[in-house]
Amino acid sequence: MDYLFVSDAHGDREILVKIRDAYRGKVRAMFYNGDSELERSDELFNDYLPVIGNMDFDTMFPDDRDYRDDDVTIFQTHGHLYQTELNLNRLRQTATQKGVNVVTSGHTHKLGAEMIDDQLYLNPGSISLPKGRYAHLGGTYAILSVTPAGYTVQFYTRDLKPVEGLRATFEH
Repeated sequence: MDYLFVSDAHGDREILVKIRDAYRGKVRAMFYNGDSELERSDELFNDYLPVIGNMDFDTMFPDDRDYRDDDVTIFQTHGHLYQTELNLNRLRQTATQKGVNVVTSGHTHKLGAEMIDDQLYLNPGSISLPKGRYAHLGGTYAILSVTPAGYTVQFYTRDLKPVEGLRATFEH
């Protein structure tokens, strides 16, 4: 089963519409990891599962989210409440307590996927204001595929194309 993760659009509603329209009905869930700078009442959040970012001022967004289905358990947060710009220590502590399979955040605007303590940590990067090694891509989001054997994360650009070389596979 596939899950979509996008973060840090910072007011670029048009790209969120484009991604939603391309994947609606094709993935099990679409997660929005904060800093949309949109209102919680925006119809986009009928499709995306959002959390609040440090640049979101509508207090109706949740701080974080626990998601569970038959294939995966996910802990979703933006990252600012866990100081992920410094390190993952606080986030790891919470994720370990929750016993989830996947931890997803945004905030740093840097994409990444890695296994830590048998949990997948996934940051889709910023769709509009990317930073770090892959900033030249102009923005990224991620698709997580979950199978009985493990996880595959594929990163995509704003033009909905997979980024060659930015695909990672992890065993459970």
